[in-house]
Amino acid sequence: MNNGISSGRPAKRVRQACEPCRRKKAKCPGEQPVCSLCARLRQECVYARERRSTPSERPPPAAETASTEISQETRLPRVLEDRLGVLETKMEEILEAVSRRNNEDDERRMIADSLLPTMLGGPVASTTPTSLTPLPPWEKVLAIGELYLLYCESQPLPLFHRETFLRSLQGRDLEVIYAMLALGIRFSEESYRDTDDLANRSNSYAETARNLVMRRISEGPVELSTLQCLCLLSLVDFTNGNTHRSSIHGSLAMNLAQCANLGSETRAVMTPVALEERRRCFWSICLLKRLHGEDYNLADFSDVEYPPFPESPSRPPRNSSPEGAADETRSTGAHDLGILGYVIMLSEVFAKTARYVRFHGKPSNIPPWSSESEYSKIIALQMDHETQMPYTHRFKPANLGDRTLEELQANRQYWGPWFLNQFLYHTILCLLNHPLLLSLSLRNFRNTIPEIFLQHTSDLISSHTTWIIHFIDYFEEKSFPVSDPLLGYSAAVVATIELQLSFTEDPKIREEKRGRFSKCVKFVRAMGTKWPHMARLSDRLQRLEGAVSATYQPDPQTRNKSLLIDLSRFWEILEYSSNSDADSARRLFGDSLYTGPPTLAAEMSQTSPLPEPSRLSLQQDQSQSASQDYGLSSSLSAGPGLESIIPRSPLDLSGDEFSILAANFFSQGQEFLRGCNNLESFGNF
Repeated sequence: MNNGISSGRPAKRVRQACEPCRRKKAKCPGEQPVCSLCARLRQECVYARERRSTPSERPPPAAETASTEISQETRLPRVLEDRLGVLETKMEEILEAVSRRNNEDDERRMIADSLLPTMLGGPVASTTPTSLTPLPPWEKVLAIGELYLLYCESQPLPLFHRETFLRSLQGRDLEVIYAMLALGIRFSEESYRDTDDLANRSNSYAETARNLVMRRISEGPVELSTLQCLCLLSLVDFTNGNTHRSSIHGSLAMNLAQCANLGSETRAVMTPVALEERRRCFWSICLLKRLHGEDYNLADFSDVEYPPFPESPSRPPRNSSPEGAADETRSTGAHDLGILGYVIMLSEVFAKTARYVRFHGKPSNIPPWSSESEYSKIIALQMDHETQMPYTHRFKPANLGDRTLEELQANRQYWGPWFLNQFLYHTILCLLNHPLLLSLSLRNFRNTIPEIFLQHTSDLISSHTTWIIHFIDYFEEKSFPVSDPLLGYSAAVVATIELQLSFTEDPKIREEKRGRFSKCVKFVRAMGTKWPHMARLSDRLQRLEGAVSATYQPDPQTRNKSLLIDLSRFWEILEYSSNSDADSARRLFGDSLYTGPPTLAAEMSQTSPLPEPSRLSLQQDQSQSASQDYGLSSSLSAGPGLESIIPRSPLDLSGDEFSILAANFFSQGQEFLRGCNNLESFGNF
């Protein structure tokens, strides 16, 4: 039995474990003075003093027999101790295998703790796929989370359940926390060394979130937080000018949502909060792709009924007068889907309008006034959505004039989506009736343009540009901080219209239009402090003004009729999804895929400027001057017949949508100015 026991003993064990390994029950390598495990974990390694026997301590010969007897009596406990040692060794190996996956995280946390003072006091180092940018102190994470809720949530993406977001933040996946920080830190009022320092911090958080979420996708499991993170990263990339990578993140989120059947209500048992965030994530993906210009069919998600729209806050109460109380009783009879629901519905129209703009006014065989045209279909769809909007969410019952800044800020969860809904509505109509786009699309119908269509487009431009200007003035008056970047795009669209209409001989109109243009540029530039692509957009507006002004010659006698205006400067502003750095594709693709910027083939096209609609308020001298402007023939006395709007000469373009004769560009502005003398609103949305 003793031989069997002796042969079954394990290999020689470490004589003594260090105190940290002994306390953690970890397998100690035993190196002295510092074991390798403590060295790897950067912890203090201490060995307890061993008690070694000396010759003087050996028992006297008379006691040896008694010692042998005691040894025999204690042999069995020692056997048990040896067996226990074997079990301890095996257990240590198992524990080490289980904890091996956490060792790297332990090291990272230790490194992060050691680097945190440097990170908070100095520049953020560039992240690599193997590095992990440390989180700031948790109280700072919560502070940025509050800023995200105030300025980013539902402005535009309604991703999270607002009431539980901060409480649940610590339990959320790291990639979501980092992506939230990348957006929310832009609104932090902390003092940074400069804007580059703030941008570096935001980008480092975004890169860490990207590394984490891509690892999650490749290794699994993919969770709802994975899709939420992709939405946030898509928004970060888009606003940084990386539109190609933004599109990839958004499309990846959409594909994962389709695979997970996110477009259908789940039958799984879920808490109300989890179910609500599932719905919000689905609609945020839809909203993200639409606002970035992609028109897609929701049937691609599911053949069954879609999830309900996200829960929306109700409109804040107002101090109603008796007349106001009577107005509150008005109703369209429609069920209230919530302000977020109407933003999502209107985003469908916006996506179709963005696609319409990407055609750059290429003429077709169907005139825009035809019910079969894309122009008429979009107008009809917008009208249909407007009929479903309850009165409570419209402009008049909002009673904006009586709202204080404090009230607006305290209820941003409602007013943020409400302003986005208003801006989407007016921007769609400004784009559809943009003087430049219309004049290009009407090249094939210059002899048959109906008078009512001219009146219609002129009135729409007058009304809806004025609405955007009104809201910009309102924000300035209330000192209301605007955070949704799409509002800046809307102002840029109006700026291009006001710029074109400002080139007129009438000094009063010229001054007014120039003031409106400058107001829009100022608004866009202010948003550039938070959103880099808005800063680039304001620069493009300034360059556009310089390029157009350089070609304007007010004296008809000395006018150079061969000057051209490069229309690509307009398209880079009007196409929201292309508002990016020119290097976006170059930064993403390698040499095997990148083919360089597209080459533009020269092409000559013919079109005509839009004639003026007949108005009773115009004076005879205006009628006479109209016939002398830029080679146009127009006579009010001839009435609304076609003979009154046939142009004397066609409009030449070079390079099709890429350049236009300056003289004809400015004459379009003249025609629209005569139709827009009265800049009053024609109604409230």
